[in-house]
Amino acid sequence: MKRVFQHPPEPLTGKKYWRSLGEYSNTPEFRQWLEREFPAGASEISDDEWSRRDFMKLMGASMALAGLGLTSCRRPEMHLVPFTKSAEWTIPGKFLYYATAMPRRTGAIPLIATTVDGRPIKLEGNPLHPASAGATDTFAQASLLDLYDPARSRRFVNRGKDSNRGEFDAYIDKLRGQVGSNGGDGLAFLVEEVHSPTRERLRAELEKAFPKMTWCVYDAGFSETQNYATGTSFGENVRLIPRFDRANVILALDSDFLDCGEGDLASARGFTQRRRVKSAEDTMNRLYVVENRFTITGAMADHRLRCPASRIPAFTYLLAGKIAAATRDGALFSLLSTLAAPVDTAEFDENWLIEAANDLVSKSGVSIVLAGAHQPVAVQLLAYAMNFALKNIGRTVVVREFPRNQNTKSILQLADRMNRGEIKALFIFGGDPVYNAPRVLAQDPDKKTPVDWADLQKKVPEVVRLGYHEDATSTISQWHVPLAHYLESWGDALTPDGAYLSIQPMILPLFGGLSEIEILNALLGRPKVEGPELVQETFRGTKPPGDFPTAWSKFLRDGFAAHVPLRDRPVSFNGGAAASLAQQLWATTPAPTSDSPEVVFVRSYAMDDGRYANNGWLQELPDPITKLTWDNAAMMSPSFAKSLNVETGDLIQISINDFAKDANNQPIKRELVIAAYVSPGHADNSITARRPDRSLKKPDSTRIFCAPRRIRTSRSRMGRTSKASASPKLEKNIRSRLPKITGASKGAAWCAKQPWTITAKTTSS
Repeated sequence: MKRVFQHPPEPLTGKKYWRSLGEYSNTPEFRQWLEREFPAGASEISDDEWSRRDFMKLMGASMALAGLGLTSCRRPEMHLVPFTKSAEWTIPGKFLYYATAMPRRTGAIPLIATTVDGRPIKLEGNPLHPASAGATDTFAQASLLDLYDPARSRRFVNRGKDSNRGEFDAYIDKLRGQVGSNGGDGLAFLVEEVHSPTRERLRAELEKAFPKMTWCVYDAGFSETQNYATGTSFGENVRLIPRFDRANVILALDSDFLDCGEGDLASARGFTQRRRVKSAEDTMNRLYVVENRFTITGAMADHRLRCPASRIPAFTYLLAGKIAAATRDGALFSLLSTLAAPVDTAEFDENWLIEAANDLVSKSGVSIVLAGAHQPVAVQLLAYAMNFALKNIGRTVVVREFPRNQNTKSILQLADRMNRGEIKALFIFGGDPVYNAPRVLAQDPDKKTPVDWADLQKKVPEVVRLGYHEDATSTISQWHVPLAHYLESWGDALTPDGAYLSIQPMILPLFGGLSEIEILNALLGRPKVEGPELVQETFRGTKPPGDFPTAWSKFLRDGFAAHVPLRDRPVSFNGGAAASLAQQLWATTPAPTSDSPEVVFVRSYAMDDGRYANNGWLQELPDPITKLTWDNAAMMSPSFAKSLNVETGDLIQISINDFAKDANNQPIKRELVIAAYVSPGHADNSITARRPDRSLKKPDSTRIFCAPRRIRTSRSRMGRTSKASASPKLEKNIRSRLPKITGASKGAAWCAKQPWTITAKTTSS
């Protein structure tokens, strides 16, 4: 007979131990679950010792009653198909490897996918292609978990009700006839930055069929300033490729090029190769970094200068002046002559400026000057002019041909048309503009109040959302279509340097998702495709050598098209156009002070712009600088924190008066309550926060626990409020309950030039 061990009773005094967070919180939901898991009637069994005979008696009676009273019940039918017919050329348990690629905003990464029994289980870099050379980055490794994400979109939704692929195809056929009658006027697309030749080919065909349609590219982590400055300085359809393997001296101006989100694998490899000394003849490169916060690139710097982000234009102007004086370059002199000299430059270390300029000039032709993607256009133009004066263009900075759509509109242009009611049908591919679009995109023509994206989208009669999750944008769309993972769909892409890659599926779509090119093909009225026909048509246009089936097989096997050349343009810098544009856009801001600090939003090393918020691997990944996981913080320098009398973990409240006005003609106030993080190496009078994640889908549901001790900031003043009368124990409890803050911002912005925006509802604890 099995005896039940009687545990000693819980002591009434002393320490109390709990076995889970649910038991510790003791919420009504937990007690309800506990009651279901351990019913009250079961306690009768524990009163006495039960033998095996007694137990069998009880179970036998239960079976008899079930047979008498529930004879009409039966187990549900389940049609199970055994794995008797496996895929061709497979051995159970044996790994198979296929070449594919992961599309990214800066360019795709060549990959090798490991599959077992038709299921991808691991991703590694493609060793045959120099863009990866067998390596991957954080997001490529974690993207595999997104494929098996249980929270993925699994259904077609039409106006809040379940639908299917057949009804969606019928809707597309009907919509095509409506928009085709007026040349596509009122038809618009909002897409993310994806360098896919097949998507670009289908877009061009759509523009021929619907010449009045609108094509808009928006990505919260992507800035058009570099593209705009590059087109002005070097012509259209080009991209500047830095060759770090050729550079002896590198100067990064707010450029975190060693980060996998802003840079690429080839850049990181080229830089690190020059840091390895294997023989007496090898020389190391030298890295200068100017930034407001500690970054991965800044951590590798030989010489690093703390500088507020809003003051980098002034620093760039001073550096360009010293390089112009040393090189006597006419184009750089002409550009500087059109710009007003910044004032209050005493904050910059003159010796640091002189040494950096002399080092760059002494290494003319083997140096690089880089400006961060979110720096203004004038800073980009100054960086290009300095590279031209240093004779780096064509050597360490290559001008590579890179196709771009000249008819692409900005999200502000699209918002203006939506606000006027000109858009009748809108397709949103990926992204989540309700979450990450800039605030105050337009102004209501009648009420004269600011309008955000959610209000603008409600003005469009027909909205089709192709999304990976049913998020805030899908909720207010007429149609939601599940988006296929890149491991589930056919496609193609370009690397950051323009190489042509293949994307082939490792598995059929788990939930019937569609790709962007499938929807574009349906809008063209062409038959539905189930295979690589769309990509094959694009590949055929590259004129592969030999017979097509052999070339196509090699394209898929290798993962890239070796016959497609990379074309570099000759060195030519349009100094006149650059000077004219810089003069129009040049603006400097005064140095931030403790009473008027700058606030900078940057992309998260783990969550990117929030798209990976549901990825557990990345949520558990510590920030490489702060080591924070599952949370966000406002970083500041030790001296600035001391002036505010805050420490790491204290909650601060930041308030910004927006330029936009509400219905009462009062400035809209934006507020954020966030934990402070004292970061050595951070610029003074500057606050940096990682881009918030998507853990809370709707900003209106955000809860912020207000600490009794906090900092209140505004555009004109930042000072400490009263400590209030809360005990340290209560304050510590409030800090421990600090949730993630959901907000929206565009790029890295500082309050001195562009107001950053936070949407949150504050509740007291």
